[in-house]
Amino acid sequence: EALRRMRPYIQNHLDSGGSMHHVTRHVLGLGQGFPGARRFRQLLSVDIHKTREPLALLEQATGLLEGH
Repeated sequence: EALRRMRPYIQNHLDSGGSMHHVTRHVLGLGQGFPGARRFRQLLSVDIHKTREPLALLEQATGLLEGH
């Protein structure tokens, strides 16, 4: 929920030339204790640098914590 609510802020940050990593590094701990938490962290810390679709990757990571 928190990550989805951050989406407009993240989009604005990206549109202003910011890096997705500047935002996601602060939310890596949100998945702690959840199944899929390790992959969540990998997506947002390692894979985020490789993608051209950072918001789609954020959705994928969020889905891991929601069990999708």
